[in-house]
Amino acid sequence: TRCPSNGICSRLPPECMTCKTNYSCVYGRSVSFECEAKPQVHCIDQNNTRKTFLINMTCQFCWQLPLSNYLCSNPTNCKTVSCPQQRYKANCTVRDHIHCLGNRTFPKMLYCNWTGGYKWSTALALSITLGGFGADRFYLGQWREGLGKLFSFGGLGIWTLIDVLLIGVGYVGPTDGSLYI
Repeated sequence: TRCPSNGICSRLPPECMTCKTNYSCVYGRSVSFECEAKPQVHCIDQNNTRKTFLINMTCQFCWQLPLSNYLCSNPTNCKTVSCPQQRYKANCTVRDHIHCLGNRTFPKMLYCNWTGGYKWSTALALSITLGGFGADRFYLGQWREGLGKLFSFGGLGIWTLIDVLLIGVGYVGPTDGSLYI
C-alpha cells in the first residue's frame, strides 16, 4: 500500500525496491546502485516501463545520516534539571525518501533536553538594566563577551540593545547548551 504504481522508479521508497548494495563504495562520495522494483510494483523511468534502474545516493550507513534525515522515539527517562547533560537510547527510523546502506531502523544515543537552572526572565532583566556592564553575559556563563561589554561600555550602547533583542527572542542562551527554565 505504501508503494505507488506508475510512479518514477528512482523516487520509490526503499521498501518498494531491492538494490545490489556495493559496500566497497567510498564513504561520503556519490555512488550509483542498480535497483529493481519489487514484483507487485510497476514504475516508469524515462518514459519507459522498466524493471531495473539506477539510484544515486551518498555512500554512508543509515546511522551516519544527519539528524534531519531520520525520526527518533521520544525520551521516557530524562530529567529536566540535571548537570551534566544526560543521554537516552532512542529507536530511530530513516525517512521514506532517504536511501542509505544498512538497516533503516537503528538505536542511537541522543541528548536529553535539560536546564542548568538559568532563567530567561533573569537574563532579560539583567540585559535591560545592567547589560552595558556585561552582567547578562556573565550570568549566562559567557565571561569573554561579558568582559568585552564591560570594557567597551556595552559597545557604546549598541551591543547592549542588540543583546536585549537576542536574549528576548531566546537566540542567546547559556554557554553550557542548556535550555532556559
